[in-house]
Amino acid sequence: MDLLPTPPPALAAPSFALVVAMDEERGIGKDGDLVWRLPEDLKWFRSVTVGNGRQSVIMGRVTWESIPERFRPLPNRSNWVLSRNPSLKLPEGVHSAASLDKALASCSGPRFVIGGGTLYAKALQHPDCRRIYLTEVAGSFGCDTFLAPFGPEWQRTADLGGGEYEDIGYRFVQLDR
Repeated sequence: MDLLPTPPPALAAPSFALVVAMDEERGIGKDGDLVWRLPEDLKWFRSVTVGNGRQSVIMGRVTWESIPERFRPLPNRSNWVLSRNPSLKLPEGVHSAASLDKALASCSGPRFVIGGGTLYAKALQHPDCRRIYLTEVAGSFGCDTFLAPFGPEWQRTADLGGGEYEDIGYRFVQLDR
């Protein structure tokens, strides 16, 4: 793929979106990490979640810890980590919240849930979750974490391109409800 597609405009609050990549079996990770390396997907993730720099990314603690330290916090985004542990130590400028609703109420600008599996499941059931930016990864990767099913109210509204990297095919799609 030569050029990344331009992401559609971000959703206005109180709506929020998920950003997720999954394989053909709905797998999203293994042992707390990604199981594929797709540089274009990482670029796509960044282009969706950075926007004008006012965006917030919301993630679970395990997802936070899976990001290599040299990339934490994710730059040009407000980083929110969900944890029930009030003594969780986070770098200055990284916010914590005890629940998805508390994070959503506290962060401003467009908001994106970025993992992991438990948080995605909660987010998919949330009435303000209105969009999924999904990278469909061709193949099965032996994942141990899966994206919860989403119902027929989710409609594919855009096919945003795709490509192949080291024999792994992928497509960027948008679903809305």
